[in-house]
Amino acid sequence: MRTALSALLVIGVAVNAALFAWQLRAPPKTTMTVSADNRVVMRTPGGLLEVSMITAEERFDSTTSHTILGVPVGSTVAQVRVPAVYRYHIPLAKDWTLRSTGNALVVIAPPVRPSLPVAIDTAKLESFASGLWSPLTGADAVASLQRSITATLAKKSAAPDMIKLQREAARQTVTEFVQKWVVQQPKWKGAKAPAILVFFEDEPLGQRAAPLMAESP
Repeated sequence: MRTALSALLVIGVAVNAALFAWQLRAPPKTTMTVSADNRVVMRTPGGLLEVSMITAEERFDSTTSHTILGVPVGSTVAQVRVPAVYRYHIPLAKDWTLRSTGNALVVIAPPVRPSLPVAIDTAKLESFASGLWSPLTGADAVASLQRSITATLAKKSAAPDMIKLQREAARQTVTEFVQKWVVQQPKWKGAKAPAILVFFEDEPLGQRAAPLMAESP
């Protein structure tokens, strides 16, 4: 009898361990609830959502002047060209609060941020140096220029004109994300899907709308 009870205990422990391991492997689920005040609360696993990408060939230049006893004796000009890929993302909070207004869902997304470091294709990097002293100073000038690439591209990636350039692509990505994880929930099964209106917190409209969404009854 004691042997049978021990066997059952071992089997029970094994079954529970297997169920626990299966739950750990199961992918995180996204669920949605709708409150009485027309707020849609979306649950996500968190993490980062890549929203846009910009590709460009970047060029870096430097000029080093040389003197002997204070007398100018020429300069060394260095140049580096390399393809760069700028990627942008937003953090996915575990709770997203969306405002349901008529047949529309208003989404205020976090500001887009660059993913750093900016990627470069070193296989296609081109560099050269020119000038009277370039046989002696050109290699150092090019090396110095290459060392500055990471910091220079990081600064450029966060510039307002770059953020503006990628904004509409990012807006489309967030719209598609909301359509996938919210609109396809049971609330809208068999009903006309609502229009998705996405704004970012650092947009003027997004800055005005975010407090209103938070305070609306």
